[in-house]
Amino acid sequence: MLRNRNYEGPVMTISQEIDEMKYRQKGETFDDKIKRIAKALSDGDEHRFVLEDILGEMRFLPAGRVQSAIGSNRITTAYNCFVSGEIEDSMESIMQRASEAAETMRKGGGIGYDFSKLRPRGDHIKSLDSKSSGPISFMQVFDAVCQTIASSGHRRGAQMGVLRIDHPDVLDFVRAKRSNDKLTGFNISVGITDAFMEALENSTDYELFFNGEVRGTLSAQEVWDEIMSSTWDWAEPGVLFIDRISEMNNLWYCEDIYATNPCGEQPLPAYGACLLGSFNLTRYLEKNKNKYKILL
Repeated sequence: MLRNRNYEGPVMTISQEIDEMKYRQKGETFDDKIKRIAKALSDGDEHRFVLEDILGEMRFLPAGRVQSAIGSNRITTAYNCFVSGEIEDSMESIMQRASEAAETMRKGGGIGYDFSKLRPRGDHIKSLDSKSSGPISFMQVFDAVCQTIASSGHRRGAQMGVLRIDHPDVLDFVRAKRSNDKLTGFNISVGITDAFMEALENSTDYELFFNGEVRGTLSAQEVWDEIMSSTWDWAEPGVLFIDRISEMNNLWYCEDIYATNPCGEQPLPAYGACLLGSFNLTRYLEKNKNKYKILL
C-alpha cells in the first residue's frame, strides 16, 4: 500500500547536515530514511503509517544505530552502546576483551570498561618474574583499537574507561588525560565509593586495595582536589558514584554494575546494552493563548 505523504525533516542547517552525514544511507532523503525505519519496525501497513507520522513529525527519534542502519544492507549493531565483559587480571582476558571491542566498534557500537581488576603499575608478576605496567598502559591498547577500527556509518569509536577510587593507580588515572594526545578514544570516570566519601567528609585518609589487600592510603581531600582540578582544566575525569549506583539498581540481586556506556548516563552490567531514543516533548504540546494542551 502506498501513501502520498512526505516528511521534510529538521529545519536548522546543522541538524540537516548531521542527519545526512550520520543517519542516512547514501542518496537518501530524510523522508526516505523515515520510511525505511518505519517499514523495518512495523508489522503491517497500519502500524507502518503510524510510525511514519511519529518519526517524520519528529515526535520521537530512535537511537542512532537504528536510524543509520535498520532496514538497510549494513551489517551493524542495532544497539548504540555496551559495557564490556569483565576484564580480569590476565593477558588472555585483556586480549579477549580487546578483540570483542574491535568487533563491536566495527559494527558501530560504543563500549564502557572497568579496569579496576588489573594489577597496579610496578606490581610483581610471579609467572614472568617481571613488573606490571598497570591498567593505564592496557587502556592504550584499547585506545589503539578504537583509533584503528572505523565504526560503521561514519561514527567515531566511543569508549568509557572506569577505575575505582580505591585502586592504587588512581592518581595516575586521574591525570591520564592531561594532554590532548593521550587516550583520545576514551572518556574516563573514577568509580567513587561510599568509604571514600565518608573519608572526604571527615577529612581523613582512605585505603587503597588490590585483590583484597591494603596497598596504601591517600588523603581523600587531596585526591578529590586532584579530580576537581583535572576536571576543571581538562574536562576529565568524570565521577561515578558506583556504590550508590549499585544500591539503586533494581536488579541488584542478579547483576553487578562497574561501568557505564561511553556517555556515562546509563550504568550497565557486563555485556549490558543500551538503546536510548528521544521524545521531543514540544511536539506533544499545543499552545492556546497562554495555556498548553497535551496532545496524545
